[in-house]
Amino acid sequence: MLSTLADPILPIFAILGIGVIAGARNWFDTDFARTLNRFVFFVAQPALVFFIVARAPFAGFDWRAVGLYALSEIAVYALGVFVARRLGRDVREALLIGMTCAFVNHVFYVLPIAERIYGEDAAYAIAGIIIWDVAVLFCGTILILDILRAGTARPLAVAGMLARNPALIAIVAGLAVWSSDSLAPQGLFTFAEFVGRAAPPASLFALGIIMSQADFRRPGAATWATVAIKIAVHPLLLLALMWPFEVDMDKADIALLVAAGPCGAMPFVIALQYGVRTDTIARAILISSVLTLFTLAWLTA
Repeated sequence: MLSTLADPILPIFAILGIGVIAGARNWFDTDFARTLNRFVFFVAQPALVFFIVARAPFAGFDWRAVGLYALSEIAVYALGVFVARRLGRDVREALLIGMTCAFVNHVFYVLPIAERIYGEDAAYAIAGIIIWDVAVLFCGTILILDILRAGTARPLAVAGMLARNPALIAIVAGLAVWSSDSLAPQGLFTFAEFVGRAAPPASLFALGIIMSQADFRRPGAATWATVAIKIAVHPLLLLALMWPFEVDMDKADIALLVAAGPCGAMPFVIALQYGVRTDTIARAILISSVLTLFTLAWLTA
């Protein structure tokens, strides 16, 4: 346990901690963090998603594991929305709290850890989960928020909203390249891998800067409920769902590792862009990131 905590978990978590220190010391301000976050959102993350999808061995996916993981996410998403509404949060914030409960920081946090433990094949095992999360959970939440803001669900308006989503564009482009891999220039993969590798450290550093400005003295019931659902209910629910089925052991281990990961940063990014209250989401991300230092170390031991 201590060996996996020392490497790879703590070294990856360290960049988030450095961001918190840098923000607290005013070495970098929140405007810089937001700018860096925009680079991640519009450039680095799509490049990383594109690379993973374009190189993913879809024939080797354990679709049963991906399907069970998706089912567990839907359940915890709905639970998070229900709890947030019961605690008096408005619809938009409740949606993003639900997403915070379900959306794991897999691309920027769990993926580098899994690659260090399981090798590069871990990226392809997680690719199915990433595709589901980005295409359905991430894009779906943004679509609902756009509809709430625009007050319309007209097909053309919805199509326009989806067409502007960089992560969805990256998935579609990745699938197109995957289907014609022999025709794709190698330089395209080199570019995507090179740029994509900047996404995890840049995102965690920017998140740390923004987190340094949050008040953590009284997290509140909504924060603790979100953290509990993410780091306890989600992995236990997935374990219960996988129990009756024959799921490849390695794929099951990686899926469970993803489910046990901390709250993802993307709900926070969406909240900033849509002017939704961020304090509960911000606290949940940082607290879950700290607590999962130990749970992930135990799982990977």
